[in-house]
Amino acid sequence: SNASFVIVSSPRSGQRVHSGLQVAGCSRTFEGNVQWRLLSRDGTSLASGFTNGGGVDGPGPFAFPVTYTVSERQIGHLEVYEEDASDGEGFPPGRNVIPLVLNP
Repeated sequence: SNASFVIVSSPRSGQRVHSGLQVAGCSRTFEGNVQWRLLSRDGTSLASGFTNGGGVDGPGPFAFPVTYTVSERQIGHLEVYEEDASDGEGFPPGRNVIPLVLNP
C-alpha cells in the first residue's frame, strides 16, 4: 500500500530525557517531510523543526536531536507528524504524540 505513516521508535512513552535527546523512527510521507515539536506541560512549544524520512520510493528512517530548556522537571509531549498536504481530503496524516519526562 502507499499509505503514509510516521512511527517513532525512540524515545519511548514516559521516558526521562534531557536536552539534546535523539529521536529516531521510520516514515513514509508526502515528499518525505516529517514535522516535529516538543510541548511543555502547559502546551508551550519548547522546540520544533522538521526532518526527512521515506517518501514515494518507500519507507525510510529518520533521526534528529531535540534541544530544549525547562526550569524544572515536568511532563511534556513530543509530537512527530506529517502535515496534511491534502487539506483534509482522504485519510488524516500520521501523528505520534509521546509523553516524556523533561529534565532541566
